[in-house]
Amino acid sequence: MPWYGWLLLGLGTLIAMLAIALRLFRASRRGRGFLALPMRGKVRFGRILLGDPRVPWPAKAVLVVLVGYLALPFDLIPDFIPVLGQLDDLLVALLAIGLLIVLIPRQRFEAALRTAAAEQEARRTARAPGA
Repeated sequence: MPWYGWLLLGLGTLIAMLAIALRLFRASRRGRGFLALPMRGKVRFGRILLGDPRVPWPAKAVLVVLVGYLALPFDLIPDFIPVLGQLDDLLVALLAIGLLIVLIPRQRFEAALRTAAAEQEARRTARAPGA
């Protein structure tokens, strides 16, 4: 198979995996709640989980590894490769969030979601004109 055939096969596989992961997230209430948060809310959600002593350490390790993976310039597929470079980052992030959904007790996860959403809503209404 020529090189571009392998590239297309890899791209198709990544897209299929992302579609399945997104479908699974949308099927769970916690996944939908996380996906509904804006980017700042997701960052705040992570900080809340890291600061909560009742969250197990494996979940905190997943968060730290995820942030490290996304921050470092070294990836499974380098980012200068169009489409594939960004898709692998998205896939790793979705897998990490899936692990967090499994590792973190339901009450802690939902409490962090509520807190992050409430803080985001308070920030949005404070910046609204006439508020």
